[in-house]
Amino acid sequence: MSWRPEYDVVVDPTAENNPHAAALRLVGGDAAVLEVGCWSGYVTEHLVAAGNRVVGVELDAGAAQRAERFAERVHVADIDVTPLSTLEAGPFDVVLFGDVLEHLRDPAVTLADAATLLAPGGRFVISVPHVAHVDVRMMLLQGAWEYQDDGLLDRTHLRWFTREGLRLLLDGAGFVATAIERVRTPFGSSSLPFDSDAVPHALLAYAAADDEAYTLQFVVEAKRRGETDHDDVLIRAQRPAWPSIGGGVDDDALRRIAELEHERDALQAEVDAWRNSKLARAAAPLRSVYARLRRR
Repeated sequence: MSWRPEYDVVVDPTAENNPHAAALRLVGGDAAVLEVGCWSGYVTEHLVAAGNRVVGVELDAGAAQRAERFAERVHVADIDVTPLSTLEAGPFDVVLFGDVLEHLRDPAVTLADAATLLAPGGRFVISVPHVAHVDVRMMLLQGAWEYQDDGLLDRTHLRWFTREGLRLLLDGAGFVATAIERVRTPFGSSSLPFDSDAVPHALLAYAAADDEAYTLQFVVEAKRRGETDHDDVLIRAQRPAWPSIGGGVDDDALRRIAELEHERDALQAEVDAWRNSKLARAAAPLRSVYARLRRR
């Protein structure tokens, strides 16, 4: 994707429920920042306005040229094949991955490499989409999975994250999530291909028992495990209490239902076999005459 004006985003740093504003809040000010995936600099501009010194990394050369208006310098590179540590020596106070990790073949390798560029006490600030948003759950239950031009199922995404998946990724790099912001959107708010009107209320209530069901994106700050005494904010205090959607039917009742369904199928098979028999075909004209006489 090459830079075009319509791909740029207007960022309001004070906005709520917005991933760019959340990332800006977590980065803060007066820091040396490596912004990975800076695009044309619409976030870079606000990072610099907050007193940060920013170096950018961007895949698209046209967008990178635009970002140079704000950053000290911008590297044009594909970080799937060019490690960040070959572009910069650091140290940086913050490495910002804004909607980047989901596009990488192996984000764990990239994080491990980026960690070598952090100063002592340095931080990652990361935003990723949440693949377990309620709309994705309902879409899958209806047997669909279709890539889109943008959003949760952007066709350029190679990786998908849940809350636990993001925690494990950070843990593998030796990091702990110390702060979190969420972007939340309601049921049916996406452009994903499913019939929202066909979702039973009980099923929606079941999904909504997970307090992350309406999370569209996670935006987290993460620090090295040995450099913080914060608890990992991605660890759940308790698992969701899933409600029953079976109407309270117990195991004995379910077994009886299965037995009755088996008997029904067996009887239907006998009826079908009789209807296809020679005797049934021979008696068909007589049954037709009898039916006409009954209607008189």
